[in-house]
Amino acid sequence: MDAGQGAENELTTEECLDLVVEMRALGTEMLILTGGEPLLRRDIYQIASRASELGMWVVMGTNGVLVNDHVAKKMVECGVKGVGISIDSVDPCKHNAFRGGPDAWKYSVRALEICRKHGLEVLVQSTVMRDNLEEVPDLMAFARDKGAWSFNLYYLVETGRGREMAEQELSAAQTDASLRELVDAQHEYAPMLVRAKCAPQFKQLAFEMGRGGMESGGCMAGTEYCRITPEGNVTPCPYMDLVAGNVRDQGFTAVWDTSSVLLDLRDTARLKGKCGSCEFSELCGGCRCRAYAASGDHLAQDPACMYQPGSMERPEIPDVAFSDPVIRRIDRIPIAFIREKVRRGLIAYASRHHLSVVTTADMDAAIAGSGRAMPAWGQS
Repeated sequence: MDAGQGAENELTTEECLDLVVEMRALGTEMLILTGGEPLLRRDIYQIASRASELGMWVVMGTNGVLVNDHVAKKMVECGVKGVGISIDSVDPCKHNAFRGGPDAWKYSVRALEICRKHGLEVLVQSTVMRDNLEEVPDLMAFARDKGAWSFNLYYLVETGRGREMAEQELSAAQTDASLRELVDAQHEYAPMLVRAKCAPQFKQLAFEMGRGGMESGGCMAGTEYCRITPEGNVTPCPYMDLVAGNVRDQGFTAVWDTSSVLLDLRDTARLKGKCGSCEFSELCGGCRCRAYAASGDHLAQDPACMYQPGSMERPEIPDVAFSDPVIRRIDRIPIAFIREKVRRGLIAYASRHHLSVVTTADMDAAIAGSGRAMPAWGQS
Protein backbone atom coordinates (compact mmCIF):
# COMPACT_ATOMS: atom_id res chain seq x y z
CA MET A 1 0.00 0.00 0.00
CA ASP A 2 3.04 2.33 -0.25
CA ALA A 3 1.75 5.32 -2.22
CA GLY A 4 4.40 7.94 -1.58
CA GLN A 5 6.03 10.50 -3.84
CA GLY A 6 8.36 9.60 -6.69
CA ALA A 7 11.81 8.36 -5.70
CA GLU A 8 14.78 10.65 -6.28
CA ASN A 9 16.79 7.83 -7.84
CA GLU A 10 14.16 6.27 -10.10
CA LEU A 11 15.18 3.88 -12.86
CA THR A 12 15.66 5.74 -16.14
CA THR A 13 13.64 4.99 -19.24
CA GLU A 14 16.50 3.00 -20.76
CA GLU A 15 16.98 1.05 -17.55
CA CYS A 16 13.27 0.22 -17.49
CA LEU A 17 13.25 -0.87 -21.13
CA ASP A 18 16.34 -3.04 -20.62
CA LEU A 19 14.74 -4.48 -17.50
CA VAL A 20 11.62 -5.44 -19.44
CA VAL A 21 13.77 -7.26 -22.01
CA GLU A 22 15.65 -9.10 -19.25
CA MET A 23 12.41 -10.06 -17.52
CA ARG A 24 10.95 -11.42 -20.73
CA ALA A 25 14.09 -13.45 -21.44
CA LEU A 26 13.69 -14.97 -17.98
CA GLY A 27 10.14 -16.04 -18.85
CA THR A 28 8.03 -13.23 -17.38
CA GLU A 29 4.56 -13.30 -18.91
CA MET A 30 2.72 -10.53 -17.06
CA LEU A 31 3.78 -7.00 -16.19
CA ILE A 32 1.72 -4.92 -13.75
CA LEU A 33 2.50 -1.20 -13.82
CA THR A 34 1.35 0.40 -10.60
CA GLY A 35 2.44 2.87 -7.95
CA GLY A 36 1.79 5.37 -6.52
CA GLU A 37 0.34 6.50 -9.81
CA PRO A 38 2.02 5.04 -12.92
CA LEU A 39 0.45 7.58 -15.26
CA LEU A 40 2.67 10.25 -13.70
CA ARG A 41 5.67 8.69 -15.46
CA ARG A 42 6.04 10.27 -18.88
CA ASP A 43 7.58 7.09 -20.29
CA ILE A 44 4.91 4.72 -18.99
CA TYR A 45 3.42 4.11 -22.44
CA GLN A 46 6.87 3.40 -23.85
CA ILE A 47 7.49 0.83 -21.13
CA ALA A 48 4.08 -0.76 -21.68
CA SER A 49 4.64 -0.87 -25.44
CA ARG A 50 8.00 -2.61 -25.08
CA ALA A 51 6.51 -5.23 -22.76
CA SER A 52 3.53 -5.80 -25.04
CA GLU A 53 5.73 -6.09 -28.14
CA LEU A 54 7.72 -8.79 -26.36
CA GLY A 55 4.54 -10.76 -25.65
CA MET A 56 3.84 -9.80 -22.05
CA TRP A 57 0.33 -9.35 -20.71
CA VAL A 58 0.34 -5.74 -19.47
CA VAL A 59 -1.98 -4.49 -16.71
CA MET A 60 -1.98 -1.00 -15.19
CA GLY A 61 -3.16 0.01 -11.71
CA THR A 62 -4.39 3.58 -11.38
CA ASN A 63 -6.40 5.80 -9.05
CA GLY A 64 -8.29 7.04 -12.10
CA VAL A 65 -7.64 10.76 -11.68
CA LEU A 66 -5.67 11.07 -14.93
CA VAL A 67 -7.79 8.68 -16.98
CA ASN A 68 -9.75 10.22 -19.84
CA ASP A 69 -10.63 9.09 -23.36
CA HIS A 70 -7.22 10.12 -24.68
CA VAL A 71 -5.38 8.19 -21.97
CA ALA A 72 -7.54 5.08 -22.40
CA LYS A 73 -6.95 5.15 -26.15
CA LYS A 74 -3.18 5.39 -25.59
CA MET A 75 -3.37 2.44 -23.19
CA VAL A 76 -5.02 0.34 -25.88
CA GLU A 77 -2.53 1.48 -28.51
CA CYS A 78 0.46 0.50 -26.37
CA GLY A 79 -0.92 -2.95 -25.60
CA VAL A 80 -2.36 -2.61 -22.10
CA LYS A 81 -4.91 -5.40 -21.63
CA GLY A 82 -6.48 -4.48 -18.31
CA VAL A 83 -6.75 -1.70 -15.75
CA GLY A 84 -7.09 -2.09 -11.99
CA ILE A 85 -9.14 0.64 -10.31
CA SER A 86 -9.65 0.99 -6.56
CA ILE A 87 -13.18 1.29 -5.16
CA ASP A 88 -13.22 0.94 -1.38
CA SER A 89 -16.82 1.86 -0.64
CA VAL A 90 -20.10 2.27 -2.46
CA ASP A 91 -20.49 5.43 -0.40
CA PRO A 92 -18.58 8.24 -2.19
CA CYS A 93 -17.85 10.06 1.08
CA LYS A 94 -16.31 6.99 2.72
CA HIS A 95 -14.25 6.21 -0.38
CA ASN A 96 -13.04 9.81 -0.59
CA ALA A 97 -12.03 9.80 3.07
CA PHE A 98 -10.05 6.58 2.69
CA ARG A 99 -8.31 7.74 -0.48
CA GLY A 100 -7.67 11.25 0.83
CA GLY A 101 -9.32 13.26 -1.93
CA PRO A 102 -12.70 15.02 -2.18
CA ASP A 103 -13.35 13.71 -5.71
CA ALA A 104 -11.61 10.32 -5.55
CA TRP A 105 -14.87 8.39 -6.00
CA LYS A 106 -15.90 10.43 -9.02
CA TYR A 107 -12.56 9.92 -10.75
CA SER A 108 -12.45 6.19 -10.00
CA VAL A 109 -15.94 5.52 -11.35
CA ARG A 110 -15.35 7.73 -14.37
CA ALA A 111 -12.11 5.89 -15.14
CA LEU A 112 -13.86 2.54 -14.83
CA GLU A 113 -16.52 3.56 -17.32
CA ILE A 114 -14.04 5.11 -19.77
CA CYS A 115 -11.81 2.03 -19.75
CA ARG A 116 -14.76 -0.28 -20.39
CA LYS A 117 -15.88 1.98 -23.26
CA HIS A 118 -12.49 1.56 -24.91
CA GLY A 119 -12.50 -2.23 -24.57
CA LEU A 120 -10.08 -2.52 -21.66
CA GLU A 121 -10.75 -5.23 -19.11
CA VAL A 122 -11.39 -3.67 -15.70
CA LEU A 123 -10.44 -5.10 -12.33
CA VAL A 124 -12.20 -3.50 -9.37
CA GLN A 125 -9.90 -3.59 -6.35
CA SER A 126 -11.18 -3.06 -2.82
CA THR A 127 -9.38 -3.10 0.51
CA VAL A 128 -11.53 -4.67 3.22
CA MET A 129 -11.34 -3.16 6.71
CA ARG A 130 -13.54 -2.99 9.79
CA ASP A 131 -15.23 0.17 8.47
CA ASN A 132 -16.33 -1.36 5.16
CA LEU A 133 -16.61 -5.06 5.99
CA GLU A 134 -20.40 -5.00 5.76
CA GLU A 135 -20.16 -3.37 2.32
CA VAL A 136 -18.33 -6.22 0.62
CA PRO A 137 -21.49 -7.73 -0.98
CA ASP A 138 -22.45 -4.27 -2.26
CA LEU A 139 -18.94 -3.75 -3.64
CA MET A 140 -19.09 -7.07 -5.49
CA ALA A 141 -22.49 -6.21 -6.94
CA PHE A 142 -21.19 -2.77 -7.96
CA ALA A 143 -18.21 -4.34 -9.75
CA ARG A 144 -20.43 -6.84 -11.56
CA ASP A 145 -22.92 -4.16 -12.62
CA LYS A 146 -20.07 -2.03 -14.00
CA GLY A 147 -18.87 -4.92 -16.16
CA ALA A 148 -15.69 -5.72 -14.24
CA TRP A 149 -13.78 -8.78 -15.34
CA SER A 150 -12.56 -9.39 -11.79
CA PHE A 151 -13.26 -8.23 -8.24
CA ASN A 152 -10.14 -8.38 -6.09
CA LEU A 153 -10.64 -8.05 -2.34
CA TYR A 154 -7.45 -7.10 -0.51
CA TYR A 155 -7.17 -7.90 3.18
CA LEU A 156 -5.41 -5.02 4.93
CA VAL A 157 -1.84 -5.75 6.01
CA GLU A 158 0.08 -3.44 8.36
CA THR A 159 2.72 -2.36 5.85
CA GLY A 160 3.24 0.98 4.10
CA ARG A 161 0.16 3.16 4.63
CA GLY A 162 -1.46 0.16 6.31
CA ARG A 163 0.67 0.82 9.41
CA GLU A 164 -1.34 3.98 9.97
CA MET A 165 -4.57 1.95 9.92
CA ALA A 166 -3.73 -0.88 12.30
CA GLU A 167 -7.04 -0.45 14.12
CA GLN A 168 -8.84 -1.20 10.84
CA GLU A 169 -7.27 -4.62 10.26
CA LEU A 170 -9.79 -7.47 10.57
CA SER A 171 -9.50 -10.01 13.35
CA ALA A 172 -8.71 -13.59 12.38
CA ALA A 173 -12.36 -14.52 12.98
CA GLN A 174 -13.62 -11.69 10.79
CA THR A 175 -11.17 -12.67 8.06
CA ASP A 176 -12.30 -16.29 8.20
CA ALA A 177 -15.99 -15.38 7.95
CA SER A 178 -15.35 -12.95 5.11
CA LEU A 179 -13.34 -15.49 3.13
CA ARG A 180 -16.09 -18.09 3.48
CA GLU A 181 -18.50 -15.59 1.95
CA LEU A 182 -16.07 -15.05 -0.92
CA VAL A 183 -15.88 -18.78 -1.62
CA ASP A 184 -19.63 -18.80 -2.23
CA ALA A 185 -19.49 -15.47 -4.07
CA GLN A 186 -17.23 -16.98 -6.74
CA HIS A 187 -20.25 -18.80 -8.11
CA GLU A 188 -22.89 -16.23 -7.24
CA TYR A 189 -21.16 -13.45 -9.18
CA ALA A 190 -19.84 -15.53 -12.09
CA PRO A 191 -18.68 -14.95 -14.78
CA MET A 192 -16.93 -12.12 -12.93
CA LEU A 193 -13.92 -13.50 -11.07
CA VAL A 194 -13.96 -13.01 -7.30
CA ARG A 195 -10.52 -13.23 -5.75
CA ALA A 196 -9.05 -12.85 -2.27
CA LYS A 197 -5.71 -11.08 -2.01
CA CYS A 198 -3.27 -11.27 0.91
CA ALA A 199 -5.33 -14.16 2.30
CA PRO A 200 -4.13 -17.44 0.76
CA GLN A 201 -6.02 -19.48 3.37
CA PHE A 202 -8.89 -18.91 0.96
CA LYS A 203 -7.64 -22.07 -0.78
CA GLN A 204 -7.94 -24.17 2.37
CA LEU A 205 -11.43 -22.85 3.07
CA ALA A 206 -12.55 -23.55 -0.50
CA PHE A 207 -11.31 -27.13 -0.13
CA GLU A 208 -13.02 -27.50 3.25
CA MET A 209 -16.30 -26.19 1.83
CA GLY A 210 -16.17 -28.52 -1.17
CA ARG A 211 -15.89 -25.56 -3.52
CA GLY A 212 -12.33 -26.08 -4.73
CA GLY A 213 -11.76 -25.44 -8.40
CA MET A 214 -10.50 -22.50 -10.41
CA GLU A 215 -10.13 -20.28 -7.38
CA SER A 216 -7.06 -18.34 -6.25
CA GLY A 217 -4.09 -20.36 -5.13
CA GLY A 218 -1.56 -19.81 -2.36
CA CYS A 219 0.74 -16.91 -1.60
CA MET A 220 2.70 -15.96 -4.73
CA ALA A 221 5.26 -13.76 -2.96
CA GLY A 222 8.69 -14.50 -4.40
CA THR A 223 7.45 -17.62 -6.16
CA GLU A 224 5.32 -16.41 -9.05
CA TYR A 225 5.74 -12.66 -8.80
CA CYS A 226 7.64 -9.86 -7.13
CA ARG A 227 7.77 -6.07 -6.98
CA ILE A 228 10.45 -3.84 -8.47
CA THR A 229 10.40 -0.41 -6.82
CA PRO A 230 11.10 2.82 -8.74
CA GLU A 231 14.72 2.75 -7.53
CA GLY A 232 15.20 -0.89 -8.53
CA ASN A 233 14.76 -2.76 -5.26
CA VAL A 234 13.18 -6.21 -5.59
CA THR A 235 10.73 -7.25 -2.88
CA PRO A 236 8.77 -10.52 -2.72
CA CYS A 237 5.39 -8.82 -3.14
CA PRO A 238 3.98 -5.31 -3.67
CA TYR A 239 3.27 -4.79 0.03
CA MET A 240 6.39 -6.30 1.59
CA ASP A 241 9.36 -4.01 2.30
CA LEU A 242 11.85 -6.86 2.71
CA VAL A 243 14.47 -6.22 -0.01
CA ALA A 244 15.76 -9.28 -1.86
CA GLY A 245 18.22 -7.37 -4.05
CA ASN A 246 18.53 -4.50 -6.51
CA VAL A 247 18.36 -4.73 -10.29
CA ARG A 248 20.96 -1.98 -10.73
CA ASP A 249 23.48 -3.71 -8.49
CA GLN A 250 22.90 -7.32 -9.49
CA GLY A 251 20.53 -7.53 -12.44
CA PHE A 252 17.02 -8.93 -12.18
CA THR A 253 17.96 -12.45 -13.27
CA ALA A 254 20.57 -12.81 -10.54
CA VAL A 255 18.20 -11.51 -7.88
CA TRP A 256 15.34 -13.77 -8.98
CA ASP A 257 17.54 -16.87 -9.25
CA THR A 258 19.85 -16.49 -6.26
CA SER A 259 18.32 -14.23 -3.57
CA SER A 260 18.22 -16.09 -0.26
CA VAL A 261 14.97 -14.29 0.60
CA LEU A 262 13.23 -15.54 -2.54
CA LEU A 263 14.71 -19.03 -2.26
CA ASP A 264 13.37 -19.22 1.31
CA LEU A 265 9.87 -18.44 0.09
CA ARG A 266 9.99 -21.15 -2.58
CA ASP A 267 10.69 -23.90 -0.05
CA THR A 268 7.60 -24.62 2.04
CA ALA A 269 9.70 -26.90 4.26
CA ARG A 270 11.25 -23.72 5.71
CA LEU A 271 7.94 -22.31 6.94
CA LYS A 272 7.60 -22.00 10.71
CA GLY A 273 4.84 -22.31 13.28
CA LYS A 274 1.43 -23.52 12.16
CA CYS A 275 2.23 -22.83 8.52
CA GLY A 276 5.23 -25.15 8.68
CA SER A 277 3.24 -28.09 10.05
CA CYS A 278 0.07 -27.49 8.03
CA GLU A 279 -1.15 -30.06 5.52
CA PHE A 280 -2.13 -27.15 3.28
CA SER A 281 1.33 -25.56 3.23
CA GLU A 282 1.80 -26.21 -0.49
CA LEU A 283 -1.69 -25.00 -1.40
CA CYS A 284 -1.68 -21.98 0.90
CA GLY A 285 1.53 -21.29 2.79
CA GLY A 286 0.05 -18.30 4.62
CA CYS A 287 0.45 -14.64 3.69
CA ARG A 288 4.20 -14.07 3.85
CA CYS A 289 3.77 -10.30 4.01
CA ARG A 290 1.38 -10.52 6.98
CA ALA A 291 3.74 -12.90 8.77
CA TYR A 292 6.66 -10.52 8.18
CA ALA A 293 4.68 -7.45 9.26
CA ALA A 294 3.62 -9.15 12.50
CA SER A 295 6.92 -10.79 13.47
CA GLY A 296 9.77 -9.50 11.32
CA ASP A 297 10.22 -13.06 10.01
CA HIS A 298 9.05 -13.78 6.45
CA LEU A 299 8.82 -17.51 7.26
CA ALA A 300 6.70 -17.18 10.42
CA GLN A 301 3.09 -18.33 10.67
CA ASP A 302 0.29 -16.17 9.31
CA PRO A 303 -1.51 -14.63 12.32
CA ALA A 304 -4.76 -14.19 10.37
CA CYS A 305 -5.36 -17.90 9.79
CA MET A 306 -7.63 -19.78 12.20
CA TYR A 307 -7.05 -23.25 10.78
CA GLN A 308 -5.45 -25.80 13.11
CA PRO A 309 -3.09 -28.18 11.27
CA GLY A 310 -4.20 -31.79 11.38
CA SER A 311 -7.92 -30.96 11.38
CA MET A 312 -8.37 -32.40 7.89
CA GLU A 313 -6.75 -35.08 5.79
CA ARG A 314 -3.97 -33.85 3.55
CA PRO A 315 -5.47 -33.11 0.12
CA GLU A 316 -4.14 -35.52 -2.46
CA ILE A 317 -3.65 -34.66 -6.10
CA PRO A 318 -5.30 -37.44 -8.14
CA ASP A 319 -3.58 -39.09 -11.10
CA VAL A 320 -5.38 -37.38 -13.97
CA ALA A 321 -4.34 -37.15 -17.63
CA PHE A 322 -5.36 -34.51 -20.16
CA SER A 323 -6.23 -35.31 -23.76
CA ASP A 324 -4.01 -33.74 -26.44
CA PRO A 325 -6.66 -31.14 -27.44
CA VAL A 326 -7.01 -30.09 -23.79
CA ILE A 327 -3.24 -29.76 -23.46
CA ARG A 328 -3.16 -27.56 -26.55
CA ARG A 329 -5.93 -25.34 -25.18
CA ILE A 330 -4.16 -24.95 -21.86
CA ASP A 331 -0.85 -24.21 -23.57
CA ARG A 332 -2.49 -21.32 -25.45
CA ILE A 333 -3.21 -19.52 -22.17
CA PRO A 334 -0.61 -16.72 -22.20
CA ILE A 335 0.02 -16.40 -18.45
CA ALA A 336 1.77 -19.14 -16.48
CA PHE A 337 -0.04 -18.82 -13.15
CA ILE A 338 -3.42 -18.78 -14.91
CA ARG A 339 -2.43 -21.93 -16.83
CA GLU A 340 -1.60 -23.56 -13.51
CA LYS A 341 -4.91 -22.49 -11.96
CA VAL A 342 -6.81 -23.94 -14.92
CA ARG A 343 -4.88 -27.21 -14.61
CA ARG A 344 -5.66 -27.40 -10.90
CA GLY A 345 -9.28 -26.58 -11.54
CA LEU A 346 -9.57 -29.35 -14.12
CA ILE A 347 -7.88 -31.83 -11.79
CA ALA A 348 -10.34 -30.90 -9.03
CA TYR A 349 -13.23 -31.33 -11.49
CA ALA A 350 -11.88 -34.71 -12.59
CA SER A 351 -11.52 -35.83 -8.99
CA ARG A 352 -15.12 -34.88 -8.16
CA HIS A 353 -16.41 -36.70 -11.24
CA HIS A 354 -14.08 -39.72 -10.97
CA LEU A 355 -12.39 -39.07 -14.31
CA SER A 356 -8.98 -40.46 -15.24
CA VAL A 357 -8.74 -38.47 -18.50
CA VAL A 358 -10.03 -34.93 -19.09
CA THR A 359 -11.41 -34.35 -22.59
CA THR A 360 -12.43 -31.09 -24.26
CA ALA A 361 -16.05 -31.90 -23.39
CA ASP A 362 -15.04 -32.24 -19.74
CA MET A 363 -13.14 -28.95 -19.91
CA ASP A 364 -16.17 -27.20 -21.38
CA ALA A 365 -18.38 -28.69 -18.67
CA ALA A 366 -15.96 -27.61 -15.93
CA ILE A 367 -15.89 -24.05 -17.25
CA ALA A 368 -19.68 -23.97 -17.64
CA GLY A 369 -20.07 -25.28 -14.11
CA SER A 370 -17.86 -22.51 -12.77
CA GLY A 371 -20.13 -19.96 -14.46
CA ARG A 372 -17.18 -18.27 -16.14
CA ALA A 373 -16.48 -17.40 -19.73
CA MET A 374 -13.23 -18.67 -21.20
CA PRO A 375 -11.29 -16.07 -23.21
CA ALA A 376 -10.57 -16.79 -26.87
CA TRP A 377 -7.15 -18.30 -26.14
CA GLY A 378 -8.77 -21.02 -23.99
CA GLN A 379 -11.47 -22.01 -26.46
CA SER A 380 -11.39 -24.81 -29.01
